[in-house]
Amino acid sequence: MSLLRATTSALRTTCGRRAFSTSSIPRLAAAATSSAGPWSDRPATPRLNRYLVVAEDHADTGANARRFEVRERHLEHAQSGKRAGRIELGGALLRKDFHEIDQDVGPGPHMAGSVLVVLAESIDDVRERVMKDEYVQGNVWDVERIKIYPFLQAPLVKVEDGLVEEGQERVEKDANATLGQLRQDLAAGKGPKIVTLGALRRMHQAVFRSE
Repeated sequence: MSLLRATTSALRTTCGRRAFSTSSIPRLAAAATSSAGPWSDRPATPRLNRYLVVAEDHADTGANARRFEVRERHLEHAQSGKRAGRIELGGALLRKDFHEIDQDVGPGPHMAGSVLVVLAESIDDVRERVMKDEYVQGNVWDVERIKIYPFLQAPLVKVEDGLVEEGQERVEKDANATLGQLRQDLAAGKGPKIVTLGALRRMHQAVFRSE
């Protein structure tokens, strides 16, 4: 009987410890997210909206020094946001054009703000995250001049190697390709899905000109 009581007591102690450990998980997760920055959490929904953030620095003479005090941590948080799929691109605004910058000094002293293209649930979601950024906490960005715009990206298609975009047609650069080679490529799943008559005509014209 004493053995049964001892076993029951041990189970209660173990369960209590497990309950304590489990209840601390949300706090630990929140702390990890906070340390990784405001953009580090992965989106809960597959469909997000795109926003453009334009944040100008304060205009006082100490703003640039404050920027570099927290810049490394700001970039770490931005990198976490990139990995999480929330930041598409980001960078600094410069007060001078590139050819006006002393190459020995670099662009650092001429940084005057930042631009971000981010993915988020809403404009309020973006604003909340921006306000937690190191550049806001470090008094670098002027919060009165931060602008956030819903951003509609144009449907531009990336030019692939060996292909040139021409309207909706994709024309192979190699004008010496024969119709037989095109058929082989299509059968192998390579090249454009549709070869138009206009594309073939331009390819043959290019061949004749080269001869």
